Amino acid sequence: MPMRAVMKNHTIPFVFTLLLFVSTFFTQAICGEGKSTAESTKGEPQIITDKNIVAIVNDQKVTRQELYNLLVDTYGEDALDVLIRRTVIYQEAKKKGVTVTNSEVGQKLKTLVNNEVDGLMRTYRMKDREDLEKELAKIGSSLAQFEQKLSKKMKKQAEVELLAEKIMAMTITITDEELKKAYDLEYGEKIEANQIVFRTRREAEDALRKLQSGADFATLAKNESVDRASAARGGKMQPFSPKEGIGTEVATLKVGELSGIIQTDYGYHIIKIVGRKAVGNKSFDSVKVELEKVVRNQHYRERLGPWLISLIENASITKNLTSD
Repeated sequence: MPMRAVMKNHTIPFVFTLLLFVSTFFTQAICGEGKSTAESTKGEPQIITDKNIVAIVNDQKVTRQELYNLLVDTYGEDALDVLIRRTVIYQEAKKKGVTVTNSEVGQKLKTLVNNEVDGLMRTYRMKDREDLEKELAKIGSSLAQFEQKLSKKMKKQAEVELLAEKIMAMTITITDEELKKAYDLEYGEKIEANQIVFRTRREAEDALRKLQSGADFATLAKNESVDRASAARGGKMQPFSPKEGIGTEVATLKVGELSGIIQTDYGYHIIKIVGRKAVGNKSFDSVKVELEKVVRNQHYRERLGPWLISLIENASITKNLTSD
């Protein structure tokens, strides 16, 4: 799926993925808070000719400066950092002669909007888009209108991401060794297993003793695992390769065997092997193009942060953000 720009510790997100006002719009849609204020319910709407006036409420003028101050107070530093990052990326693209077409931007924008909608549905625990459509209908809106608002707000984001991807692609070289490793991970043998994850080693040690004494693995996983996604499935994990990550820790175990306690960044795991999937029947040559995309995307994600940090650090940037 929001990320904040934290310049001081070099945690620099690529773009301001939490769009301005999207969360507010969606909260209103879910909670049914209010109606649109675009039109007055009393009297004839006034014609505003002064560009410094953005609204008139009961004959009281709301100025562009007031709107600016509100936006600066609410989003100022984050929004300014977005504009700075966009600017340095545009400058780098111009320097390297990198451009994007309207068609490319349109395709990227469609992907970003779909991802944003899917993420919001997960956040609000909606099972499908029909549920979202019903909630939006409560405030007189629709999914099509919501997606249109997202598209308008995310168009620049789509363009900037594409430019960054193209610039980064110029620096990425993929070797046959990397492709063969990716092939093994994707289409090679897979381990099927269940897991229970604990916050502390002591909890894991207590659980391991229970399992060794005959406790039911699925029941323990449902009741005690802090990984609630797999816990809901009795501890069932997605199949994984024995050649990477946690797979290397359990590669030699037989079906039905328990692992010891395995520590990762997510906690303390106990793994039970339930099966093994044989090597897939797709040849290396038949999926090579697909694998190149996967490996290229991995390189892109790994290099994006350092590259953006470098652009910022080597740019001459002076901020003058004020509200008054």
